Amino acid sequence: MPLPHFTQSRASTQRYEPVTPNLFEVTIFTPSGDDTGLILEHVTSIGGLNALNPEVPAIQQKYKFSDRSYASVPGQTFVDLTVNFTLNLNEANDNYIYNIFRNWYKLIYDPLTAEMTLKKDYVGSMIIVHYNRAGDIFRKITCKDVFPTGNPQAADELSYESPDPVPLAMTFRCDHWLDENVGG
Repeated sequence: MPLPHFTQSRASTQRYEPVTPNLFEVTIFTPSGDDTGLILEHVTSIGGLNALNPEVPAIQQKYKFSDRSYASVPGQTFVDLTVNFTLNLNEANDNYIYNIFRNWYKLIYDPLTAEMTLKKDYVGSMIIVHYNRAGDIFRKITCKDVFPTGNPQAADELSYESPDPVPLAMTFRCDHWLDENVGG
């Protein structure tokens, strides 16, 4: 006889799949047209996705001894996404991922020359897809007008005691995005 905790669960009997955080891809399009596939190979994680649905706080009014509550406005209408990367050296001994993002940031502000450019010259875009184990995409986030908000910081400290590879964390600002639930 089947157990009721299984037979009375639609998620069990219909064989619904769980959503897992490790089935995703982040494609970054830099303004310089760098190799998106090579950048994708080095992404390890992305954070800040909850900001795509900003909190709308409540505001209150008083009338005598009672409170009335209303929805206010969102505290922010942008999102900061943090993407973590691995770093490798190629056959030319080039730290290519670090250099891609350093060159992108130099379009915003070059610390050696103090040169700055216009937004149209330094924004790129980013596409984040979340998929199931069969590779079917159920969520697609297209971030437009994306730019790094800081110079890449890879190896702040060198140490003989750490054999771990050096990671790179980059934060990107996005003012406009499309969040599509493809599956439903």
